Amino acid sequence: MRKLFLSVALCLGLPPVAGHAQSGEIFIPGNDPLVEIKPQPQSQMANCLLNPNAANCAGVDIDPGGIALESAGPSVTFETLVLDLDNKKVVVSKAPPPEPPRYDAPEPPKTGKVALPSVAVTIEFDYDSDRVRGDQRGKIDSLIAALNDPALQGTSYAVIGHTDAVGSDGYNCDLSLRRAASVTRLIEGAYLSVPLYPVGWGEYVLKNEYDPRAAENRRVTFLRLPDTPGAVLQTASTLCRY
Repeated sequence: MRKLFLSVALCLGLPPVAGHAQSGEIFIPGNDPLVEIKPQPQSQMANCLLNPNAANCAGVDIDPGGIALESAGPSVTFETLVLDLDNKKVVVSKAPPPEPPRYDAPEPPKTGKVALPSVAVTIEFDYDSDRVRGDQRGKIDSLIAALNDPALQGTSYAVIGHTDAVGSDGYNCDLSLRRAASVTRLIEGAYLSVPLYPVGWGEYVLKNEYDPRAAENRRVTFLRLPDTPGAVLQTASTLCRY
């Protein structure tokens, strides 16, 4: 092996480096350690889930050929969730986080407020039902394909169910959790490797505050969690009192 290194050096016209001449080892400029290249998302939906922002999530067609019978506006929208880790509260904002999230931070915050981008997906259910309607299967299949994208390996998500304001707080909390669990089961049934955590928020975070009964308030939000979810997942799980 040393002879091979020395032969390569001589062919390239490179002199041995001091301190390595006796051993036959050489230094070749630019011979840096290999840098791991992460795969790029293969679809718009995968890119939206991996790097949620208004630009990446704009115009995503999660159900090609599908017909939205109840929902108004796009089926996939970007929103920012601001979690108050101290008071266990959450508000939704259409503005992006003030700073890009550091999902791989070794010491994620345990107190204060954390603004995280999220992806709201309109999954329609029959009234007072937690079963995903059959005509929503195209959306579920698109989510499965996106979450199985190699670029999303190592990520995890809270699957947050929402309802409109019809019904009591307690009932809506329970219904939203059951709906989030239904979506999660369908996706995990495809042997998904990305961890999903179903959470119910009832009517506490309305998308349309001007019309609390509007169908667009019934949705499922995919919140990408930090690599160490800790306080973020705890806050998300305790917002709604069942």
